[in-house]
Amino acid sequence: MKRWAGFVVLLALAGCTTAVSGTARPEPETPPANLALVNPARTASVLTAVKTATEAVFSYDSTAAPAYDKTLADNLTPDARDELAKLFSEIRNSPEPIKLVTRVIVSAAVEQTADKARVLTVLDQSSTRAGTTSKGIASVLLATVREGERWRIGEIKVNPAGTPPAAEKPGAGDRAIARVRDSVRDGAVRAAAALLSVNPADPEGTYARYESVSTGQLLTQFQQGKAARMEQIRSGGVKAAPAPNPAAAVMEIVDDKASVLLFATTDVTDAAGQATKKYLPIVLRLQRLPEGWKAAGIESVQALP
Repeated sequence: MKRWAGFVVLLALAGCTTAVSGTARPEPETPPANLALVNPARTASVLTAVKTATEAVFSYDSTAAPAYDKTLADNLTPDARDELAKLFSEIRNSPEPIKLVTRVIVSAAVEQTADKARVLTVLDQSSTRAGTTSKGIASVLLATVREGERWRIGEIKVNPAGTPPAAEKPGAGDRAIARVRDSVRDGAVRAAAALLSVNPADPEGTYARYESVSTGQLLTQFQQGKAARMEQIRSGGVKAAPAPNPAAAVMEIVDDKASVLLFATTDVTDAAGQATKKYLPIVLRLQRLPEGWKAAGIESVQALP
């Protein structure tokens, strides 16, 4: 699994024109509402600042509680401190010494303005208590605000659903880049809805949906051994359906390729009728085709070594 450290996009787009009195004039380049990835340096700066704050507040050492309280005050708003207190109540009330170390595996900006940002983040967490260490990953959507030179976390949503920003208006310059970014996100959400669905009563339809949103190596993988895989779907009896509105954020766009971080909650029902939920942080690799963006690869986000 690739580890991600960069979150930049380099994209050159021609400006749109509007005919006025028989003369083509450039449309005014008013800024887009969502600045995520429009200015690569600013987005990278926000993500770096949020990464630092996140790793600090989601890490805890019971032997250094006063220092931790100062960390919370420095990096969280009062409302977010209340949210984290609820999340960490069991840890902070543990009768045994405990140490929790959190590292950001990958993150991407869902939405960004000059003073606010929403960042989708997948965390690697390692906790040690009574000589026993356990590991896991967690997905969170963080709403952050800028106060001076510091970005503070103002809201924490664990296993989040998505609230996509409003669609950008057509336009030139930065707005054109923002619309491409949004088309990438929409393509990823469509692809995930198909790729994460399984219907044992309709294996042919399940595979048709896989193929309709795939291209390149991923499409080749689906087409190889198709009959045997459809039989596995039919005989396995497991049904899976992703919940609507997954949280999704575009990581990068380079020419006709893009990467999207996406968190999906999937309802799974086994052959015996037992229902469970699966939480899936994934990265989709997309390719732009004449008919739109399609998935060229899908990777689950794994814990760090």
